[in-house]
Amino acid sequence: MKFVLVGLNHHTAPIAVRERFAFSKHYLPEALNLFVDGQNIVEGMILSTCNRVELLGVTPHEGAEGVNCVKSFLKAIHQKCDGYDEHLYHYTDQEVARHVFRVASSLDSMILGEPQILGQVKDAYATAQALNKTGTFLNKLMHKAFSVAKRVRTETRIGANAISISYAAVELARRIFTNLEGQTVLLVGAGEMAELAATHLMSAGASHIVVASRSYEKAVQLATKFNGSAVIFDRFRERLPEADILIFATAAPHFVVRVADVASAMERRRHRPMFIIDISVPRNVDPAINDLEQVFVYDVDDLQSVVESNLRERKLEAERAHRIIEEELAAFLAEWRAMSAAPFIAALNAHLAELAQAEYERHRKRIERLGGMSPEVERYVREVIITSILRKFAHPLIENIRESAAQGEQSRLCETFGLEVRIGDFQSRARLARSA
Repeated sequence: MKFVLVGLNHHTAPIAVRERFAFSKHYLPEALNLFVDGQNIVEGMILSTCNRVELLGVTPHEGAEGVNCVKSFLKAIHQKCDGYDEHLYHYTDQEVARHVFRVASSLDSMILGEPQILGQVKDAYATAQALNKTGTFLNKLMHKAFSVAKRVRTETRIGANAISISYAAVELARRIFTNLEGQTVLLVGAGEMAELAATHLMSAGASHIVVASRSYEKAVQLATKFNGSAVIFDRFRERLPEADILIFATAAPHFVVRVADVASAMERRRHRPMFIIDISVPRNVDPAINDLEQVFVYDVDDLQSVVESNLRERKLEAERAHRIIEEELAAFLAEWRAMSAAPFIAALNAHLAELAQAEYERHRKRIERLGGMSPEVERYVREVIITSILRKFAHPLIENIRESAAQGEQSRLCETFGLEVRIGDFQSRARLARSA
């Protein structure tokens, strides 16, 4: 059996192409039943997210033939997708395993190290399992992939540092306030970026949020989402003394808060630290405010510097993750090839048993001419002596098969003993049993 994978992702196809190939959650079970037909694809799963669509299968076909089976299915399902081959990639055998390990470990994600993809892969696998579309080979691969992803998360810091502007604000805030619990956030402006930053800060433990916006209705709406309070935009300066963390994100083309405003607030705060994030362009916060004692001002460029620094660190961690994947891949391939030796061993045992039976029948006739054997002696010869001889004769051959399988050389032994037809029979029976 061979692994085959065909797919497209954010690296190879724009969203307009990816959405054409996507499988809806509602349609996925039907698609899986068609994909895993028991003949061309005997085990399989489909991963469909906003950034990738991948079909992973186990097939009796070699290389390009297996790839074409998957592509033919895709074209039959998505009839309007002819001419999109340039966006598709494909892998076979060990390259499938390497790719699946990379995807599960978030090394192939749009955002390097993001944790969501592992959950998406697990969901896709669970769906295939629920429909009885997985088996020995796919189960082995996916369990290994989950183990590899866990090891990458445990032994590297690939997901430890913020690589979004909004989350970088939390990282900077933690440099000022060791503990964000109990801190009050004043959000001036209600744009998407400000809302994201506020969301991260509240998730990190900030206790209360005050929202000011030129649209009071929008301020109330956003404050309600965070179980906070709203204030008319022109009166937000009155709330400065209670704010530990301030986020400015308005469309104003000028400074909306100046040195005097913050200096006055700091006196009333008794100079407790104040952290100000200005993610507006043009800036809303006078940079001179940063000169005040215990006031820390960061703008978009500062946040971007944090993101770029963290991204460099993630890329260094990704190199460590790749080394882990290659190490685990080598171990998996040895196990997989040993598993693939099973049909060869079964075929060899059957072949030797037939030879032994033929020889037994030939000699039994000669023995009968000499007076024959009692039923007890005949049964002993058949069940004990012949079985013992077979085991002793077969043992070194079976070990040779296992060793050859570990090195990917099963076909050589298959040809040596003329087992191709018999192995095909075993595989056909396995497919029939799986589809029954």
